[in-house]
Amino acid sequence: MTDFGRGLGDGYQCGRCSWTILGEADPVGHHVTNVIVQDASDDARVISKGIAVMGDGTAGSVVSEDVVERRNGEWRICARKVTSRRRPLES
Repeated sequence: MTDFGRGLGDGYQCGRCSWTILGEADPVGHHVTNVIVQDASDDARVISKGIAVMGDGTAGSVVSEDVVERRNGEWRICARKVTSRRRPLES
């Protein structure tokens, strides 16, 4: 979450904390789309895009790159890199 001034983190509790750290400045809605899962054995890489809608009506776009692993039959994020999209792709 370094693109958002939140530093690096690890594990579920870090993710949970990052959802609330900005208080009123946190998004009012966060939507995930275009999810791609690569190599789904006991660990996998997951790439997705996200759209956040802020309280003032502005919106932003991010790309998330996650490493997930299966723990006790459940998938958990063990590493995450989130990069903000600040300009459209060039043709």
